[in-house]
Amino acid sequence: MPPSTNLIWRSDRGRVHKSREYTDWIAQAGYEWLRQRKDQPKGLQGNFKAILILDKTRRGRKDLDNRVKAILDLCKTHSIIVDDKLCDALLIKWGTAPMGVHIVLKGY
Repeated sequence: MPPSTNLIWRSDRGRVHKSREYTDWIAQAGYEWLRQRKDQPKGLQGNFKAILILDKTRRGRKDLDNRVKAILDLCKTHSIIVDDKLCDALLIKWGTAPMGVHIVLKGY
């Protein structure tokens, strides 16, 4: 499950940095992406639409909208997208996602 936007950044002695939870998740999710990459199309070079499905079994008290930033940052980090600012449409929902999140991107 991607971390909440509220947990991405931390402050220590006046310096802002990425949280350990966030960097650990980016690394772990990145390894999973690399494992699956051979079955995926090349990265999207322009505008795109996204469907993000988060695992409903892990819902608890989590806010659905607080997970988007981490997911799209992951996609940018691994060159799946050029930049999250190119996202023209976004659907986020709870559903079946055994790995925590299922990402569907469509360029046009």
